[in-house]
This record gives sequence, C-alpha cells and structure tokens, in this order.
Amino acid sequence: MPPKPLYIINPDRNVPWNRLPELPIHPDLYRTVAIYEQLGYAKEALGRLQGRSVAIPNQGLLINSISLQEAKASSAIENIFTTDDELYRAFSESTTEQATEPTKEVLRYR
Repeated sequence: MPPKPLYIINPDRNVPWNRLPELPIHPDLYRTVAIYEQLGYAKEALGRLQGRSVAIPNQGLLINSISLQEAKASSAIENIFTTDDELYRAFSESTTEQATEPTKEVLRYR
C-alpha cells in the first residue's frame, strides 16, 4: 500500500481549490536534509556578510543596491532596460538630468 500523501493535490486546474492544507503545514514538508543544508549555507553567507560589513563605510549603499537591482529586474519585465553603470551613476548623483529615460524610470520604480 503506498504511503498516504501529506496533502491532497487538486487534480482539476479549472476548479477552485479550497482544500488547502491546514496551517502550520506538516513538518515533513520542510524538515528535510536538503532544507537544512541550504539553511546552513545561508547562515554561513550571512556570517561572512556581517564580518565584511564593518569594512563598508556607508552600509546604506549595500541596502540601496539590493533595491536598485530588484527595481532593475522588475522593470526589465516591462521592457525597460538600463545598465548597472548608468543606474548607479544616476543614483549617486544629486540630479538625474543627464540620466537616460529608462534609468529614470527604474529610479522612480525603486
């Protein structure tokens, strides 16, 4: 006899599915060796980042770069493309008058 599934999957994608698994989800869905390995890698990377962060004079730049990259990727979905160089140059300058129109759009999206 096959093992009972942890939750039932909706076989018909055309019908709304209201039999979602109860929260919290069953631990067997997320307590796996693969998940714990990835958790270890993430903690290691965060530790390295924390150790190197003291060398960054303005840590706000690191946070801003993450939001700029997210805005750039989201804008690319809408066919608005710019380069990292143009984006960071326009962000670091006090005025964006010389920036290209796509770069200005990404900065506004951020």
